[in-house]
Amino acid sequence: MRRLIAGAAGAALAATALVGALPGSASASAGDVALKKTIYSQKAKPTRKSTKFDAKCNTVGNGRKSAGMACFRAKGDRIWIKDTAPGDGLRIEVRGMTNSNGNPNYRCYGNHKGGWQVCNFDRQMAEKRIFLWYVSTWKGSKIKWTSDEKMLRTS
Repeated sequence: MRRLIAGAAGAALAATALVGALPGSASASAGDVALKKTIYSQKAKPTRKSTKFDAKCNTVGNGRKSAGMACFRAKGDRIWIKDTAPGDGLRIEVRGMTNSNGNPNYRCYGNHKGGWQVCNFDRQMAEKRIFLWYVSTWKGSKIKWTSDEKMLRTS
């Protein structure tokens, strides 16, 4: 039982750290020690392939309807993103982190077009770690909408 509670507390701490750990999010106060952060950022590449929507996927809205979806596939450490409302002027982005030494952060962003796009973090993402991530919509440099967080194991 203690292990379960400790695991949940660790996940909550990681989720709290995720908010301030990525670019475009609230920063730490001036009195905090500066942490060196590693951020792997990729523009998603369009693909003719697709992935099925399942429990390893997440969605984000635009206030009226679904704006996009994303899926994490541990085999190959790939993030799939899809803009489901390409005419709304918002881009879809996934941000997340793993619980590795140095807490590397990951960012996968797409364009304003529909269709599946893929980011490949196979060479950067540590094996057998927890990947905590969320999907968001952006207009320029401003975040508009955010999904709930997901936690999945890397390969």
